[in-house]
Amino acid sequence: MSKSIFNKQSIILFFVLGLAVIASVSVLTYMNIKDQQSDHEFIQETYIRNGLLDNIYSNISEAETLRRGYFLSSDPQFITSIKESRASSDSLLKTLRNKSFGSNTLIAYCDTLKPLVQQRFDVISESIEILDAKGNNAKFHKNNYDKAKILQSDIKNTISKMKREEQMSLVKQREKADMSLDFTLYILIGGVTISGLILIGLFVLLLKRSGQSFESENQEITREELEQIVKERTAEISQINHKLYGKVNELQVMENALKESAEHYRKLFEQMHDAIVIFSPDDEKVIDVNRRACDLYGLKREEFLGLSMRSISKNIPQNTENIKNTVEKGYYHNFQSVHYRKDSTEMLMEINASVFLFKGKPVILSINRDITDRILKVSL
Repeated sequence: MSKSIFNKQSIILFFVLGLAVIASVSVLTYMNIKDQQSDHEFIQETYIRNGLLDNIYSNISEAETLRRGYFLSSDPQFITSIKESRASSDSLLKTLRNKSFGSNTLIAYCDTLKPLVQQRFDVISESIEILDAKGNNAKFHKNNYDKAKILQSDIKNTISKMKREEQMSLVKQREKADMSLDFTLYILIGGVTISGLILIGLFVLLLKRSGQSFESENQEITREELEQIVKERTAEISQINHKLYGKVNELQVMENALKESAEHYRKLFEQMHDAIVIFSPDDEKVIDVNRRACDLYGLKREEFLGLSMRSISKNIPQNTENIKNTVEKGYYHNFQSVHYRKDSTEMLMEINASVFLFKGKPVILSINRDITDRILKVSL
């Protein structure tokens, strides 16, 4: 009787081929998952750059507000704060350029934005010098105001162009990420299917053709052993498949949860009847406000963000003491303070403040209610 071609060596070869297919699919899938991680890092970097642009524009707006404060009070503290805003903007511009090396277009925009920002701060400094030398007569400041208006417009347009460029890149990257995810799923399904067919086909072929000769010549591998091997390999494939699908689903669930949480927070935040101001207790700069706060203080959102609470508070030492009490206790309820609207009119505010963590740092959430009319009625 001639030896069967289905000996131990040929069986091992077939199984090695099947496992090679599985390994290839696993490696390719792993590479695609790495690409997905890279796409998420790209998206995160995009949001960071957009945040830097917003902070730069907020610093400029804050410096302009400080300049107005100096015009009203001649307090040298405003000049010091303007210099701090300028230094902060220079640092932000440097960071922005370092994070834009992957795009020649963004680098070019950074190189355009930097001198515009520097000139804008120079104009603010010139305005203060003219005030100290000639007073606040409008005719002495006209040329300076015109130059500031042009520079402000150029800065805003440049930042808008950079954000549009970021948005276009983000859309392309997301499309690429979606295609990569689809490709990964197709490869995974195809690889698992091919591997399963190889293993099942091998099992059926061996079972059909080997017969008694296979059992007598190859005692090392029995039918039961072959079935066990098939079960083990099938279990390995299922485990890999489960892990990969679980990872993809986990990332999708996390992204959806973050979006829903952010949308829910924003709706509650914007629909509050009282003004809400979130600011840092360290530098008292505004981080976020709701629509009611903008209406109450007469400021646009972009004017409010980055604004120092000192510029809208009448009694700065008392305001500092209130912030200190809030930080020490974690909350400070039902205290009163006088704030300014944009038109410099005063408001008596009833304030409830509390401390919470925002991006790993403590911030103060202040709920402000205008009680000016109520106090006046009581007085009458």
